Amino acid sequence: MNQHLPGAGALKDHYDPLRTLADVEAIEQVPLEQRISRWDFALNLLDGCRDDPSRIALHATHNGHVDGEVRSWTFGELEHRAIQCANLLRASGLGAGDVVAVVSPTVPGLFAAMIGGLLAVRVFPINWMLDAHALADLMQRAQVKLVIALAPTQGFSVWENVQAAVASLPSQPKLFTLHEAFNDPAKDDLLVAASQYPGERLAFERETAKRDSIACYVHSGGTTGHPKIVKILHGGMVFRHWAANNGLAFTRRDVVLSDTPLFHIGGLLVRGLVNTANGNTAVIPSIFGARDKTYIANYWRYIERFGVTQVSGVPTTLSVLAKNPPTTENISSLRPYFATGSTAMAPAVQDRVAEVTGAQVLQSYGMTESTSHCTLDPRDGEVRRRCSGIRVPYVKLRIVKLGEGATILRDCDVDEIGMVLVGGPGVAGGYLDASQDKGAFLPNGFFVSGDLGSIDAQGYLRISGRQKDLIIRGGHNIEPGLIEEALLQSPYVALAAAVGKPDAHAGELPIAYVELHPGMQVSTEELLTFASERIPERPAVPKEIFILDKLPLTSVGKPMKHVLQMDAAKRVFEGALQALNCPWSIDITNTGGSGLHTHLQLDKASEADRQAAEKILSAYSVPYDISID
Repeated sequence: MNQHLPGAGALKDHYDPLRTLADVEAIEQVPLEQRISRWDFALNLLDGCRDDPSRIALHATHNGHVDGEVRSWTFGELEHRAIQCANLLRASGLGAGDVVAVVSPTVPGLFAAMIGGLLAVRVFPINWMLDAHALADLMQRAQVKLVIALAPTQGFSVWENVQAAVASLPSQPKLFTLHEAFNDPAKDDLLVAASQYPGERLAFERETAKRDSIACYVHSGGTTGHPKIVKILHGGMVFRHWAANNGLAFTRRDVVLSDTPLFHIGGLLVRGLVNTANGNTAVIPSIFGARDKTYIANYWRYIERFGVTQVSGVPTTLSVLAKNPPTTENISSLRPYFATGSTAMAPAVQDRVAEVTGAQVLQSYGMTESTSHCTLDPRDGEVRRRCSGIRVPYVKLRIVKLGEGATILRDCDVDEIGMVLVGGPGVAGGYLDASQDKGAFLPNGFFVSGDLGSIDAQGYLRISGRQKDLIIRGGHNIEPGLIEEALLQSPYVALAAAVGKPDAHAGELPIAYVELHPGMQVSTEELLTFASERIPERPAVPKEIFILDKLPLTSVGKPMKHVLQMDAAKRVFEGALQALNCPWSIDITNTGGSGLHTHLQLDKASEADRQAAEKILSAYSVPYDISID
C-alpha cells in the first residue's frame, strides 16, 4: 500500500533506512518540489479525513479514566463538522485574511475548529492558561475578529478570562464556545451553530494556498515580556508534515495520544494535526492533558486499551513515566521509536524509558519559528546522548559567531560552540510585528535561534543551552543541563532546573531547584552529595539546592527559569541587605531573556543608608535603582 498525499509525499508501510547524514544527503538529491506537489496544509487535512471515512479519528475519555465511557468521532464525522465550521466562519462575514482566536484545551471540537479555521480564515490558537490581560494583548495585536473558547467548565477559568479580555477590546469580536466531550453544549456552541450549514462541501470559493501563504498565527512561549506572534506558512506546515512522516516513518495505522496543547507548535503539528492529515487515530485522555495525574497514573493502560503506537511526552513528562514503569500492562503495540523535544533529555532518563518501553527515544530540536523540529535522531542509526540528532532533510543548519546587530562573523569549526542558525523550508514568515524580525529573521533566510550549540563530525547537533540560560561563573560557562542531568538520576527527584544566582566575586554561582516525586523525602544535603558525585565539572556543582512543592513550568513542561532566576536573585539580595539600618523592600523584575533589574525602596533613610545600599548592590552585576520614601 502506498497512499499518495500530494501535499506531503507518500505515506508508506515501509520507509528506506535513515541512519546517517549520508542518508539525509541522498534524500536531498531529489528536489523537495518533486516530492511535494501541493502546498496547502488544509487540503492535506481533508485528504487524511477522506482516506477512510469510517476509521476512528478521535477517541475521548473523561479526565484520565481509562476504563470509563469513550466518546468517538469517525474521520467522516470530523470532516463534516470541520467543513460546517468553515462555512459558519465565512457566513459570519469573515474573509480568508481575518483572524479567529481559538482558546481551548484539547477537546474533540477543537480539531473541527482548527481544520475549519485553516480552510476559511487565519486561525490563531492561544494558550488557554493566560490571564485576561495577556489574552486581550494578543487578541488586540492580532486584530482578532472572532473568538472560539472553552465554555464554562469546572476546573477552568478560560471562559471568564476570555469574556474579560473581549470586554476590554475597543472592537469586541463575536464569541463561540466549545464543550468538553462529556458536557452538554453551552450557549453559542460552535458545533451547534455550525450544524445549520453544509458539511459536504465548502459554500464559498477558496483559492488553493501557495507555499508562502500565511496559514495561521502561533505565539511564542512568552515567559519574558510579551509573547511574539509568529506567521506560520502553509509551506512550512506541509513541509513539517512531510518531514515528520519521513523522520518517524508514520503509517495510516498509527494511534497516538493527544495530550499536548494545540497552541504549541509541536502539539499543533507533529503531535496533533499531522496525525489527522495521515488518517491516524488520536486519543484525547483528558481535557487537562498530561497535567492530569489520573491520566499519567493510567498512562500504560491507555497504550494497552487503545493500541497506542507512539509514546508521547516532553522530557519532563517522560522523566515521571520512567520512574513509574508498566507492570502488567501489555504495551506491545508501541513502535520501536518515538520522538521528544523541548530540552535535551538526561541520558539516565532516556535509557530508562528505552528499557521499560522497548522503544528508542529520538531527540529532536526545533522552535515555533522553524515550524517545529529541524533536527531529529536518525530512527535507524545511532542515538547520541546529550545530542539532538542530525538535521532533517532540506533543513539548513549553521553554527556561527555573531557580532553586533546579528552580523555573522564566521562559521564555527566542528565541535566549536556558537549561535545556532536555522534555514530551509520550515522557516516561518517572520513575526506579525515586523520590527521584531530585525536580528532574528536574517536577509539570507536564516533564523537566529538564540541557542548555543555545536555540530560534530557526523552532523549531530549538541545544544549547550539558551544563550540567556548559561551560568557564567568567573568567565567559566556552565551548562545547566550538567546539573539537571545529575539530579534527575536521583530516585527522589521528579524535575530539576539549574540557574545562576548573583555573586559579588564570581558574577554568578550555580544553584538548583527540584521537585520531588509524591511521597518522597530527602534532604538538600543528600541531594548536593548525590549531584556532586555525578557532575564532571567541579565549578558546575551547585552551591545550593532548593526543594519546591511545584517547580514552575510552562504550558509544555519546560521549567520557567526566568521565575527561578528572579527568586535566586531575591534570596541573595535579601540576605545581603540585612546589614542596612533602615526599613527597606526589594522588587526583582525580568527585563527580557535572563536580564534582571533590582528596585530597592528605602524608608526613612539617611544619606548614609543610601550609600550603604549602593555599596551592597554595586558589588553585583545586576542593574538596580534605589528610591527613598
